[in-house]
Parts: sequence; C-alpha cells; structure tokens
Amino acid sequence: MNGARAAIFLDGEGEFIAQAGDAAVDIKLIGAWKEIQLDSIKDIAGRLGLGGVHAVLFSVDEGNELVVPVSEEYCLLLFLSAYANLQEALERIEDTVKRLKAEVD
Repeated sequence: MNGARAAIFLDGEGEFIAQAGDAAVDIKLIGAWKEIQLDSIKDIAGRLGLGGVHAVLFSVDEGNELVVPVSEEYCLLLFLSAYANLQEALERIEDTVKRLKAEVD
C-alpha cells in the first residue's frame, strides 16, 4: 500500500510477534505502548457503553499510526506516512485482520 512504512503484530501484553517493513524508530517499543493505549481506550469505550473499538488512529509528526484489534488478545499496528490514504489503509487492513483472526482463534 502506498504510504505504509511498517507493521507490527502484537499480543495482549504488547509483546511483538512479527513485524514487516522498515521504520526509523523502535517499532517494538512503540507497539507495546500503543497496545497499552488501545486496551485503555477499549476499557473506557466499554464503560461508557460506546460499543467495540474497531480502530484507533494516532496522528504524530512522523505520520499516522493505525491500531486495529485482531481479537481480545492481539492487535495490529500499521505505521503510515502523513500522505497515506487512510480509507485505503482501513480497507486493506480489514482483510489482514480477518486472516490473522482466523489463525489465532
């Protein structure tokens, strides 16, 4: 996908399982931190009765970070350039999440 820099697959503890791509930052460390944030967001959404969290977008100076839950115990973090098409990223990551979910369930 145009604008995708790297991706990392994480377990529920924020531990990296697999990664792809090239990033100038320590994506394992960022991945662990984003997984903790995702858990907090899911918890808050649940307590407020807002339903399930399907994706969380973090916009940072270097671009965007898209975190998508795969199951209760796993998530996928996609690092995107600032110019990446977010709609395309969400569409493409949906297929990847379905395949990963089938593997971990």
